[in-house]
Amino acid sequence: MLRINLLPEELRQSTVSPIEQFHRTPLFLVIVVGILGILPLLFLAPIGLRRQQLQQLQGKVARLEPQKMTLDRLQQDLQLLRAQEAAFQGMAKGQGLWAARLNTLSDATPDGVWFTELILEDTKLVIHGSAISLANPGMVSVTNLVQGLKADAHFMAAVKEIQIESMKRVQEGEVEVTQFIVTCTLAEVPSA
Repeated sequence: MLRINLLPEELRQSTVSPIEQFHRTPLFLVIVVGILGILPLLFLAPIGLRRQQLQQLQGKVARLEPQKMTLDRLQQDLQLLRAQEAAFQGMAKGQGLWAARLNTLSDATPDGVWFTELILEDTKLVIHGSAISLANPGMVSVTNLVQGLKADAHFMAAVKEIQIESMKRVQEGEVEVTQFIVTCTLAEVPSA
């Protein structure tokens, strides 16, 4: 069926109700745009809140970082001190007479060899030193030192093993110096 309405537009009656035509009005458009504008804000608000909380937490972590580094250093120092304490207690319990053993170390030291550092770790005595010799190369002097220590039964009673960890030649002016590290693994202390 076809309807033809020949009346001018001002006189025509609309067959569609105002509610049916609501979707064509500017008010409908404003409502839809408003809803579409509010929806992203509803989703972005929690994200922004979480981001702000994250920034606050990161700020707290950054403020605590220097204290954490200090605490880490203190813990490392404490571990080192505990290891040294255990080593000294081991010497006091069963490995005594270290004064005599250090005297043996002094006696076994060839001419031209000197110690720059003696370090007592958990189960090791680490000897850092240098050697210079005009008659023999410094490396021979270090080897003679280790052989002299191994030959002393009193020294070896407290030491399981002696090893030369490193040797290197260094030129200091016109003199060649051999720097060395010798590690003495300490023997187990018998339990009392």
